[in-house]
Amino acid sequence: MEARYFDCLLVSLPRRYGLLALIWSVLVGGSLGWNLHLKSQNTMNTAIVAARSNISKDMSFRKWASAHGGVYVHPDEHTPPNPYLDLPERDVITKNGKALTLMNPAYMLRQMQEDFPGDYGTKSHITSLKPLNPNNAPDSWERKVLHTFEQGGKEVTEVQQIDGQPYLRMMLPFIVEQGCMKCHAQQGYKVGDIRGGIGSAVSLSPYLARDRGFSTSLMLSHGIAWLIGLVALGVTYRRDSGLSVERQQAQQKLQHQLDELLRFQKLTVGRELRMKELAEENAALRNQLASGRHDSA
Repeated sequence: MEARYFDCLLVSLPRRYGLLALIWSVLVGGSLGWNLHLKSQNTMNTAIVAARSNISKDMSFRKWASAHGGVYVHPDEHTPPNPYLDLPERDVITKNGKALTLMNPAYMLRQMQEDFPGDYGTKSHITSLKPLNPNNAPDSWERKVLHTFEQGGKEVTEVQQIDGQPYLRMMLPFIVEQGCMKCHAQQGYKVGDIRGGIGSAVSLSPYLARDRGFSTSLMLSHGIAWLIGLVALGVTYRRDSGLSVERQQAQQKLQHQLDELLRFQKLTVGRELRMKELAEENAALRNQLASGRHDSA
C-alpha cells in the first residue's frame, strides 16, 4: 500500500509542479496585462490633461481680451483690419496721426493659434456653426461635435490622425458671455447660448514614445520575475523528486527487511512445532518401552 502511495506521489509531482508553473505564468501575465492597461490609460489621461490645460489657457486669454473690449494695434500685412468686424470704432487715428485697428478677442486668439501652431505639441482652433470669419469654419469632426454641444454635450475627446500622426482631439463648448455681445449680438445670440467650441489637438507621438519605453521595461521586469519563479519551481521540483526517490528506496528497503523478518519468523515457528512433535513422539516411545518392561516382569 505504502509503495503504491510513493509511486503515485512520484507520478503526481510533475503534474503538481506543472500546475504551479501554469498558475505562476497566469499571475505574471495577468499582472503584465493589467499594468500595461493602466499605463495606456495613464498616457491618455496625461494627454487629456494637456489638451484641457491648453483649452483653459486659450479661454482665459479670450476672457481677458473680452474684458478689455479687444486691443488696438498698428495694422500691417500680417494684421490687417478685420473685415468681419462691423463696428464704427474698428479703425481709429490717434492724436499724433497713428492709425490703429481693433483686434477683437476672436481675431486675437485666432492669430495666436495660427502664429504659434504646435509649439508645445498642441494645435488649437476656435470655431462655430455660424462663424463671422469663414476661416473659423469647422471641419467635419468639429461640425459633428458642435451639433453634440447643441444637444447638451459638455466635452468630447477622440484620437484621430492629423498629417499622418496620431493626435488627441478635444473640444469644449464656448458659452456666450456679456463681452461677446459687442460683436455677436447681431447674429441673434444671447448670454448663455452655445456660441461654438474651442478645441485642442495634442500630438500623441511623444506620449506614445514614452509609453513604448515603459512597456518595454514592464515586459522585461515581468519576464525576469517569471523566469525567476520558474527556476525556483524547477529547483524545488528537483529537490522534491530526489526526496521522493529516497523515500521510495527507503520504503522498499524497509519492506524487504520486513519480508525477511516474516520469513524468518515462519521458519522459527516451523522449527518449534517440529521440535514439539519430536518431543511428543520421544515421550510416547519412552512410555511404550516402560510399559513393555513392566509386562515382562
